Amino acid sequence: MDKEVVFRLNDKLLSWFRLARRDLPWRQERTPYRVWISEIMLQQTRVETVLSYF
Repeated sequence: MDKEVVFRLNDKLLSWFRLARRDLPWRQERTPYRVWISEIMLQQTRVETVLSYF
């Protein structure tokens, strides 16, 4: 891919994420443990279920 295309795609994706992202607790305080636990739980469980345990 052309570098300009990659740059534009990256910019559009980040702009969309700023508008559409969900407010999730493991994004508030990013400690390695919280990130690791959320990654493991989200591999096997829906976000809605993980939220009740987090």
